[in-house]
Amino acid sequence: MRILVVLLAFIASAQAQGTSYIGLCNSTWDCNKSLATWRNRPIITGWLEDSFGKQCECANTILQQKKHKIIRVHLANGPCLRNKRCERHDVFYGYTIASANRAAKVPESRLRKRLDALAIKLKQRIKQSKGSLSCYVSPCLECDLHGTARRYLVNAVSVHLPSCIIVDNPLKSSCLRGTVCERHGINPNLRVPCIADLDGTEAKTLVDLIQFYNNTKHCDLRLYWSSWMNCNSDVWNYPSKRDCNHTVYKFAKAGKIAWNLLSSR
Repeated sequence: MRILVVLLAFIASAQAQGTSYIGLCNSTWDCNKSLATWRNRPIITGWLEDSFGKQCECANTILQQKKHKIIRVHLANGPCLRNKRCERHDVFYGYTIASANRAAKVPESRLRKRLDALAIKLKQRIKQSKGSLSCYVSPCLECDLHGTARRYLVNAVSVHLPSCIIVDNPLKSSCLRGTVCERHGINPNLRVPCIADLDGTEAKTLVDLIQFYNNTKHCDLRLYWSSWMNCNSDVWNYPSKRDCNHTVYKFAKAGKIAWNLLSSR
C-alpha cells in the first residue's frame, strides 16, 4: 500500500476543510452514516484515538475508502489530564500535569509506552488504508505540557509515523518549531503552517463561520466542529461511555457546512 504524503503547499487548497469527528472511535458511532459526510467529496476529518474507544472500527472503515483522504489524529487526551478525568486506558491516566511533564522525557515510563503503542496502532491502520492519504498526527490534544516535554512526545511519535506530518496542539503555549501548529476556536492566532479547529467552540450563526474562515483561511487545514461530534449531552460522562449514535442528517449537514461555508470564496 502506497501512502501519499502531500506537501503542505499543495494541501492548502479550497478542499482542505472538513469535520472534526473527535468522538469517532466510540463503539456507538455509526460509520455508515458518517460516510454521508463526504458524498462525491474527498474525506477530510480528524479524531481522537483511544479515549472514546480502543478498537476505533470507524477509523478503519474510513481508511478503507478508495477516495483521497486527509486525516488529523490526536493520540493522547490532554483535557482529561487537565480535568483529572482520564480513564484507565488513557495515556495520561494516573498522572498530574507535573508528573506527566517528567514522564514525557523517559522512554521507559508508562506514559511513553502507552503513547508508543497508540502511534504503532495508528501506523498499522494507515498501512491497511486504500487510496491516497495525507496524514497529520498530534501527540496530545489541547496539551498542557511544557515545550520540552512536548518535544519528547513529538520526537517519539515521528519515529513511528515518519510519513505523517507532525502537529503540535498546546492549549496555551507557543507551538514547537518544525511542527504544524494547531489551535481551536473561532479566533485562533495562527501562522502558517497551521490547522484550525472549532473544537470546543460552537459556531451558532453563519457570521461565526465566516469569521472563523476569515481568521483561518491561510491554514493548511480547517475543521468544522459541533458539540455532538464529542457525543456531549446535558450530563457529563466519560468518552467511552457516551452515546454517539447520531442521525445521518447530522453527518450530511456537517459535510455541507464544512464544504460550502469554510471553502474559499
